[in-house]
Amino acid sequence: MAEQGAFGVVLKIMISTTLTAVVNLLDVDFPTQKKELADMTAHPAAAVTGYRTYIDSGVRELTPFTAVLGWDSGDSTHAAVLTAFDATTALSMSIEDPAGDEIIAFSAFIEEIGRLAKVPGGYKANVTIRPTGAPQIT
Repeated sequence: MAEQGAFGVVLKIMISTTLTAVVNLLDVDFPTQKKELADMTAHPAAAVTGYRTYIDSGVRELTPFTAVLGWDSGDSTHAAVLTAFDATTALSMSIEDPAGDEIIAFSAFIEEIGRLAKVPGGYKANVTIRPTGAPQIT
């Protein structure tokens, strides 16, 4: 993958049976891939160093991330965000780099929707997305 600018990132949300690009995407953080490590620092009988020892716990996470939208509750993709917030099950989403070279597909919950209207500026919403389960990265 060649170096590229950030403009053109695509965040998609499932509407009916189609992953659809969320409109008015102003800013977005990509989710972070995280490995959970377990602290296994022991009290050895000899050669105590005082340094912690970690092991791989086997648990992985695609961390929550925030998207800032120019909010329009009448738009179908923003309505889908509201519907997903009220849902009790995760829905399919994806995020891709501007060139479409890397796509991260995942199931997620909409955890928070925080509307804001600061002057000067437009009416926006910070949407916190919490992925669940293993992502598919292509």
